[in-house]
Amino acid sequence: MRAQGGSSMTSEGGLSHVFESIRRAFAEFLTIPTGIIVGFLLLAAGSYALDRGEVAALVPVHGFLKSHVFADAQATGDLLGAIAAGIITVTSITISLLLLAVQQAAAAMTAQVFDQYLRRRTNQIYFGFFVGLALYSLITLATVNDPFNPVFGGTLAVLLTIIALYLLILLLYTTINQMRPVEIIEAIHDHILIARERQLRFINKTRQSSLYEGSVSVPVSAEKHGYVTRIDLDTIDAARRKVQSDFEIVLRVSVGSFVGLGDEIAEVKAQTQAHSEAIGKCVQDAVQLERQRDIALDPAYGIEQLEMIAWTSISTAKSNPSPGLLTIRSLRDVMARWSNDGNELSREPSFPVVYTDNTFAQLMDAFETFAVVSSESMQHQNFIEVVETFRVMFDRLSPAQQQRAEDLILRSLSALGDHVLTAELDAKLSGLTRTLQASGRAEVAAAVAAAQAQLSHSIGRLNSRATRVAAAE
Repeated sequence: MRAQGGSSMTSEGGLSHVFESIRRAFAEFLTIPTGIIVGFLLLAAGSYALDRGEVAALVPVHGFLKSHVFADAQATGDLLGAIAAGIITVTSITISLLLLAVQQAAAAMTAQVFDQYLRRRTNQIYFGFFVGLALYSLITLATVNDPFNPVFGGTLAVLLTIIALYLLILLLYTTINQMRPVEIIEAIHDHILIARERQLRFINKTRQSSLYEGSVSVPVSAEKHGYVTRIDLDTIDAARRKVQSDFEIVLRVSVGSFVGLGDEIAEVKAQTQAHSEAIGKCVQDAVQLERQRDIALDPAYGIEQLEMIAWTSISTAKSNPSPGLLTIRSLRDVMARWSNDGNELSREPSFPVVYTDNTFAQLMDAFETFAVVSSESMQHQNFIEVVETFRVMFDRLSPAQQQRAEDLILRSLSALGDHVLTAELDAKLSGLTRTLQASGRAEVAAAVAAAQAQLSHSIGRLNSRATRVAAAE
């Protein structure tokens, strides 16, 4: 099941990339605006039919509007033309200004701002409404002629324009509001939780470890490069029904993993070589690779986005501790929800797929990153927040998670020497030591206490960053 370079290079481009881009565009942004635009087109057809028909109940209303508002077809046409031109102009200017605002926010908070702005449904509704109203006005304007005066169509255009102008105010406010760091971080936080719920439904259908040793074992390689965005278990299940023989698929990749051409993505264990190769082909179809990760199905991607925002703001690139604090606290909430909150995995060993869930491990890695970058910029506030996270969360973690937390704490102590032992940092380290001692982690508690004591020797003395902590003997 090894990939051939030449044919694979050809298959990566062309239509497959176009379809991937279109699918992503609709998944991220275009679905709701397209639906609204179609709704406006149907509304234009409905208003035209209403103006053409003679509904007895609406005849008095039609006569009143024609007498007092839309006296002739020329006036109606002028009004519709003004509405269409005005909406198109205002929409173009507004979008340009909003994109500048989003670009400025992205410069401060990384390019993840664009992703979150596009995914917000309120923004999709606004842009769909403006474009749909412009099309509605143009279509209705096209029906105007001397004998035909679209009274109902013109009335709807006026009413919808009033709504659009108010929505314009809302769009300006919501865009500015969405550029605040707390809103950006909270949006990604929500995407992480939703994606994890979807991911758990997939994970619970898989095995945690291998349960089958087949007569034949065949590696499965990637036929192109990209990120693993989803793994279609239905495709594998169809192969299981077709083969009607015992087999097992050990996946070497997880959702969010990057795969290069020819990289091993799975190992197939089966009874015969033919079955292994058939199932291997199925695995290549089931493991879907794309050039961009998908936060809707990949919670680790959301964690990475927050990690990059925190790194940019905490490091000397921006030296802004506030977004870093917000990010650490947001991921602390994620940790609290994923530790022992009822989201325990209940895997079904009957399904012959072995999958490694690495999402929580990447969450822990993010906190390790925060400790590292806080030492680079000497932002003790963010180091304090990392310490506080594990002081509060340690008892709520599972035994395996506690073991990783212990390792993280020990590794982070090497960054402590770059900080000044402020009163708050001193208190939080003491609190972490007490928590570790109460949990029976005496060795780690002693290491934290020793590092704290060593740093305390710098209090009341003039020290540089390099001489604040004495070298170990």
